[in-house]
Amino acid sequence: MAAALMMRAFGGNPPKLPLNPGMTASERSEQDGYKFIFAGTMLGIRNPRGHATGLVDDPDTCLDHLSLTSMLLRKLEDAGLR
Repeated sequence: MAAALMMRAFGGNPPKLPLNPGMTASERSEQDGYKFIFAGTMLGIRNPRGHATGLVDDPDTCLDHLSLTSMLLRKLEDAGLR
């Protein structure tokens, strides 16, 4: 469900949450790539922790997840989407 939300939010023409002007093929590719990164983050990181019990990550994994989250939030802020 959350991944589908990311696909709808960052997908479409025009996207509901544009990360760039979308005028060039490169900008459209970037938008598409981030759409999949956001959706994949929900599927691969958020969902297991939201549906499983007793899942404990080691400190390095936690730092990796925080770094990814920071990068995604920075992308939203750079696009004026806070």
